[in-house]
Amino acid sequence: MKIRPLLGAAVSVSVLCGVAMMMLSNASPYVTAAQAKTTKGNNLHLQGDLIKESVKVDHQNMQVSFTIKDDEGQMLDVVHKGLPPANMGDATRVVAVGGMQGGTFTSHKLITKCPSKYESEPGKHPESVKIDQS
Repeated sequence: MKIRPLLGAAVSVSVLCGVAMMMLSNASPYVTAAQAKTTKGNNLHLQGDLIKESVKVDHQNMQVSFTIKDDEGQMLDVVHKGLPPANMGDATRVVAVGGMQGGTFTSHKLITKCPSKYESEPGKHPESVKIDQS
């Protein structure tokens, strides 16, 4: 019996298992506000509607805070470490990537979702967020 084909198969299986484990360890689930409060991790995706009047930018500390309302209607305060994306003023929905710290969801990545120009009625423009620069 030749050992070379068996050794090649064993190495291939080991590499495939290693790749699968890396992919699973980097998976980051979408969670609701309630799930975010009980799920450990720093790579959770919290998606929901941006409460426009809650947006506050702190340039001195390089962070933005706001409230998000998830698809179940629950609200959660978010603090994003870093400045807001340039299109945050037009955003209607956001995805904050991070995890809970105390009673606040702390985000290290922020993805804004703006309304499509094809979704609005002709002649009507989406409301912009007025950002408090305090």
